[in-house]
Amino acid sequence: MKSTLDPDVIYAVFDRNGLPVHRIDNFDRGDFAEIRAELNYPGFLTVPQLQEITLKLNLIEQNENLRIEIVHIDMIHHSIRVNIHIRK
Repeated sequence: MKSTLDPDVIYAVFDRNGLPVHRIDNFDRGDFAEIRAELNYPGFLTVPQLQEITLKLNLIEQNENLRIEIVHIDMIHHSIRVNIHIRK
């Protein structure tokens, strides 16, 4: 990913890795975006499920040359909030 200016690219990248995006904010800076993605896990997270999520985020980070910060995991609404930074 070269910039965050095209939200469709962000939607595609996260969807391809099993984390469908609900919302993207502050993407107009070009090198940063706030993302809320869906977690398809019923109830609470187990340790193996958390490891699966981190593996997916790690793959996105490596394949797209990003730095991802986990901001919040909300199991009441089954979502995760992350910030992405484009590496130069």
